[in-house]
Amino acid sequence: MEKVLKLLEYNFWANDLFILRLKEQKPIATPIREQMSHLLSAHRTWLDRIAGNKQRPPSSDQVEPALWEEMNIELYNETTDVVKTIPLHQTIRYKNSSGRLFEQELHDLLHHLVNHSTHHRAQIALLMRQHRVLPPKSDYIYYLRSI
Repeated sequence: MEKVLKLLEYNFWANDLFILRLKEQKPIATPIREQMSHLLSAHRTWLDRIAGNKQRPPSSDQVEPALWEEMNIELYNETTDVVKTIPLHQTIRYKNSSGRLFEQELHDLLHHLVNHSTHHRAQIALLMRQHRVLPPKSDYIYYLRSI
């Protein structure tokens, strides 16, 4: 459980680095806003799937930049609560966005969630460079060196 919690803490830390850097930009380019919104919304979707909640419509994918920081904190807290209350090897049954039923163990879903966030942060970093904004250094090793 400790390793999963550490990965979730890293994910929160890395998201926060990007959010803080992006908040300095006025205005935030639309493709960057869309990627960060998707990153956070997808995290919410996975928490809903794990909890068995009804999934939100795709229109909820758009999160205003003013809410990113608060949402990142909420997602981190809710996800760590999940890790502390559901056994990591418990099988989670969920439906994807097409309604197809799947089953995976919680630890696999959480690893996917962190990997998905990393993937989108890399896309955001590329977009930031294209808009002449230096992205933060968010590799896992930088996180380890900061703690």
